[in-house]
Amino acid sequence: MGIEIGAVMIPWYGLFIVLGVAAGAVAGYFLIRRNHMEFDDFIQIACFVGLGAMVGAKLLYLIVSWRSIDFSRITDLEYLNALMGGGFVFYGGLLGGLIGLYLCGKILHIPVLDYARVSIPVIPLVHAFGRIGCAFVGCCYGVPYDGPGAVVYTESIAAPTGVPLFPVQAVEAAGNLVIAAVLGLYGEICRRNGKRLKSLQLYLILYAAFRFVLEFARYDDSERGILMGLSTSQWISIVICAVVIVTEILSHRRVSGTV
Repeated sequence: MGIEIGAVMIPWYGLFIVLGVAAGAVAGYFLIRRNHMEFDDFIQIACFVGLGAMVGAKLLYLIVSWRSIDFSRITDLEYLNALMGGGFVFYGGLLGGLIGLYLCGKILHIPVLDYARVSIPVIPLVHAFGRIGCAFVGCCYGVPYDGPGAVVYTESIAAPTGVPLFPVQAVEAAGNLVIAAVLGLYGEICRRNGKRLKSLQLYLILYAAFRFVLEFARYDDSERGILMGLSTSQWISIVICAVVIVTEILSHRRVSGTV
């Protein structure tokens, strides 16, 4: 599924990932320059984070969807190529990206957290493009729904065809763009007022809360993994919110001298 140019097929998902990376690079350039930081360092960090994100996203997908994997065909190169080429879980990518960020700081001795705090809006921006790609190909699809904005697929790699579905991918893309805008505005306000950025914590809370709610509108349970009525991503969202909140409380107590 994609755009055909002569004998060449450009997949929709791959196209939007490329567009997202390009948009992220442009946004990152302006954010880095705005804060008088080195763009070359940003590019190196992005390479580490991007590689870690790809590995992490694939690994978590394989973990949560292992029941649907036909291990008897794992030596079939065509099946293996299809398995490795499709299917990624964002939270796995987020964790892998953070590991890549840490390794970049250790190996290249770059103050990676300073760069991450400034350029964090890039993550939801790129993610938004990825979700648009999902909407085009029919993965990560929504629950049956015949209200305003319902989507009916005539062709899809995963979603049921001929059934009106909730446009969950488009809603998540829009939500990510809003989060990116909020983070950008927050960063600018902090920069002008000389305040310390806590944009990483803000991003994690905003996205985790948004994702937790949005998961109820997803319908691809076999690929997401369900435990006690909640999806893998919802459990991860709960953990992220808890960790950020507890960490901030402890940090505040240390600063105020109560711990």
